[in-house]
Amino acid sequence: MYHQIIKIVLFVSLLFSFFCKDKSKLADEAPPLETLPSFSGQWRMEETQSDTISLDTKGSPISYVLILDPDTKKANLGEEEYSLEMDSLGVRIRPFDRENAVGYFLYSEIKEKTWVGTWEDRVVRLTR
Repeated sequence: MYHQIIKIVLFVSLLFSFFCKDKSKLADEAPPLETLPSFSGQWRMEETQSDTISLDTKGSPISYVLILDPDTKKANLGEEEYSLEMDSLGVRIRPFDRENAVGYFLYSEIKEKTWVGTWEDRVVRLTR
């Protein structure tokens, strides 16, 4: 009788362990690139809050060029290189040496020539 109980317990525990595997969350999976609006290439980054816009020596707003490459999952801003991480809602831009992202852009915000998102806790606009 003791051996039958042990066999039943082992069988039930194996059965539960088989069905309780950790599956990735659907929110963490990026949709196929073909289903998304194209966002690869060069984007000019501009701050949208007028009171915090940095000005160059001529008084013009400073803008930066952000290059996105979803195929290699890399982004460049000037000489700085970043990791491009895609999830089901948007694109996260993270330095290779940090855990936290510096930028996040939602797929739903991509327009033909503009894309609004965040960069280092500021709202920015990317333009082609």
